[in-house]
Amino acid sequence: MKQKIKLSIIALAIVLFAILPNKSMASTDCQVISDDKVRYVNATLTDIDIEAYNAMQRGVSADTYYNNLSTQERHALDLKSMLMDSTEAKCIGGVQNGYLESFKYGDFAGATQGLVKNKLVNDNLCVVDKYTNKTSFFPTSNNNTSAYVEYLKNWKLPFIKEENGYYSFYSNKYHVYKDYATKTLKLHQGDREGFYPFNNCSDDTFQKDQRNLAFTVRMDIPFIMTKDGKVKNSETGKYEDMVFNFSGDDDVWVFVDDQLVLDLGGCHVKLSGNINFSKNKVYYENIYNPTSKTYSKDVYKKAFDSGMLSEGKHTLKIFYMERAGGSSNLYVTFNLQSGGIKANYIDKHAGKILDTDSKSGAVGEKVTTSAKEINGYTLIEKPKTENYTLTENLQTVNYYYAKNSKVISKYIDEITNKEISNTEVINGKYGDKYQTNKKEIKDYEFTKAQGNVTGTMKGEDIIVTYYYKHKSKVIVNYIDKDTNEKIDTAKEDVYEGDTYKSEERKYEDYKLVEKPENETVKIAKEDITLNYYYRKLKFNLQIEMNLEKALINENYYGLNGKVGKIETEIRDANKNSSLQIYYKIKVTNNQERVGNGYITFTIPDGYRMLNQDWGISGNKAKYKVNELEIGETREYQVILEKSEGIDIAGDIKAYVRIDSEKLKETTLEDNEDMNELAIMPRTGAIIMPLIPIILSLTILAFIIYKKIKKNNKNNAV
Repeated sequence: MKQKIKLSIIALAIVLFAILPNKSMASTDCQVISDDKVRYVNATLTDIDIEAYNAMQRGVSADTYYNNLSTQERHALDLKSMLMDSTEAKCIGGVQNGYLESFKYGDFAGATQGLVKNKLVNDNLCVVDKYTNKTSFFPTSNNNTSAYVEYLKNWKLPFIKEENGYYSFYSNKYHVYKDYATKTLKLHQGDREGFYPFNNCSDDTFQKDQRNLAFTVRMDIPFIMTKDGKVKNSETGKYEDMVFNFSGDDDVWVFVDDQLVLDLGGCHVKLSGNINFSKNKVYYENIYNPTSKTYSKDVYKKAFDSGMLSEGKHTLKIFYMERAGGSSNLYVTFNLQSGGIKANYIDKHAGKILDTDSKSGAVGEKVTTSAKEINGYTLIEKPKTENYTLTENLQTVNYYYAKNSKVISKYIDEITNKEISNTEVINGKYGDKYQTNKKEIKDYEFTKAQGNVTGTMKGEDIIVTYYYKHKSKVIVNYIDKDTNEKIDTAKEDVYEGDTYKSEERKYEDYKLVEKPENETVKIAKEDITLNYYYRKLKFNLQIEMNLEKALINENYYGLNGKVGKIETEIRDANKNSSLQIYYKIKVTNNQERVGNGYITFTIPDGYRMLNQDWGISGNKAKYKVNELEIGETREYQVILEKSEGIDIAGDIKAYVRIDSEKLKETTLEDNEDMNELAIMPRTGAIIMPLIPIILSLTILAFIIYKKIKKNNKNNAV
């Protein structure tokens, strides 16, 4: 039906254009408002065919509805939907469209709330489940061409820029005209009545029959919420509450982002309401309660239950419907600023926004941004400028940060797992290069490192662990137990936790007499001393020399002992007689260890030694005794021969001694011995034979004395 009416109007216009002079039909007071005085917001408008839409919602054609159904049947269908225009029985049993049960136009002065869901569904308004409309009032396409006469998606709708920073649209002062080329509703000023976006500029909307009713408008107004919900009034320079004011009919629902904030639903007369973002309040002029059929005037409610709207960018989404028929009017003012500065504080390497800061104000206002102290981060990059002039659009600036990092070097005892030195910390940020180092720690030796000792920081703490072993000493002493003097000492570096096995040592001069209680020990932090005790081996060389025989002019004379006497014939007692004396020398090792020694024989004056294997120097003859075993006795024969021209008669004294090559002997009293041989003629004074006897007895007494003294000393040892 609506389509037929429009076609008739177009036909009439063509006829009038043909018969009237060629001039504009627009009212002479219609003036286009220039764009520099206008702020455009995104809008989607739908021109609805009333009967086609109602038939779609009822599920029956208009002909069936009006001609074949009873009033009660029509009533049952109408209760399921929110219908358009003043159809016959759409409000029986309820007032959701502004009518009373008596079918008479009543005093629908209040808004009926709760007709739509509190949250948008897929970014679209959706009626509550009680009604079948769903999202059909604000379609996203023009698929159902019978219900939607015209569908203008993503057009621009104008608001006047006020000098004080407000924006407004007043339908009794301004009207719009569709510019299809730019998808813009151009703002005109002239003597018009009401808000009819689908009318032409030349239509006289004071005439009810020229009004294009039944339509919906969605408007999206982006804005910046400031920290305290206030913006500067560009005229007064003072900061005022951010507000959105609405006055008009019919249904109006205002969402911030996707949450319902202002609910002026239902078919009602011109009503006003507003949102105060600074006070977090919503104001309603009048609210109708369909249960009690009462009205509440000047009602205030909380705008956002969770508290003041968060700082930053938001979008005000207005869903406006003209569906009750009769007239439509719209008056909107707001000082929400869509332009502003949004500062992002970004982790540059993770691409994560750490914080934001938004500033909003009047267009042309100067704004300065600044960096923030962000816990755990270091600023690494600022924008080129921090001073901006606000425009209609949101400007975004970025501050880049790098996450702070620490490289922690720990120094750990490998056995106890405890720290043995102060932790070293390298502070930096993501991307910094680092190098850790092991320490020289007293009494410890480095064993290994765990973790990346060098590398690049990645925004998280890096732990590098250096492990050490405690370095101890094992001291092994080899001690002469009698003197408590150290024979030898062994020192070895060992590590805590190691097992150490000590060993005895063999020394040529010593015999082990005592070991440590434990030769195998577990190493701890303290140094360990182990003692082996030794007794020094006794060593002694004893020498004994006896006369064995003598040859005088080849005549044999047997001898035995220390002292000997030979009585020669008178004929042999002269210088020309030959004499050879034979000595038997015994060397005995009478103690506990093998040793070497040197025999020294003193050659009497006038004699020479006949032994070729002895080393002779002057009157001393030497012979080396090698490796004389314990208890071993070795015998040696020494032969002396008288030199020519020496008188044969007299006393021949021979001396011998034994000296150890290196070893200290227990005693030196048995290291010497001597023999005396007396040679005399048989004839002569009686006193002469007595002299050798007396001499021999003297020597014998001396030898007996020395043996007694030696025995006493050995017993003492």
